Amino acid sequence: MEEPFTKVVSHIFNNWTALRLAVEHSMGGPNSRQSAMEFLNYMVQYCLYEPNVEVEGIQDALEDILDEEFETVCEDDSPKEIAHLLYKFLTLLRQGKYEECDQEFQKLPSINSDWLNHQIALANTARQDEESSDDSEEEEETNQPKQENAPMEDDGWTQVSHRKKR
Repeated sequence: MEEPFTKVVSHIFNNWTALRLAVEHSMGGPNSRQSAMEFLNYMVQYCLYEPNVEVEGIQDALEDILDEEFETVCEDDSPKEIAHLLYKFLTLLRQGKYEECDQEFQKLPSINSDWLNHQIALANTARQDEESSDDSEEEEETNQPKQENAPMEDDGWTQVSHRKKR
């Protein structure tokens, strides 16, 4: 039951505009995408293994995590809508109505494809590329004179120096 429910939660989260904006604007810090994946996994575990899960409990969990992890408060009632959807699918799966669950899943809107999982994959690929380029840069450094790079601050910003005067 965990695999089909994870698929549902992933699809719903991928189509949730508030979460996407929070991640795109790094409201959860520099690892917003990872936080969003952890949020998804937490909601799957919460819904499946918390005793006596109700719509209000799911909504509260969604709102709390958005507020605490992403410093985001939704005023569009989307957490309530998401909670109702998750509860509907959870109920169908618990009752063993897998075919009906699949039919309802097909009816869900698909606005934002799979951005959440895609972004995580891109981040992992970028990290691997950086690691491999670090190795090749070390080799190149021995053959070329060292160039000055703009210093990067701890907060992720890069200081840009002025152009040379003419």
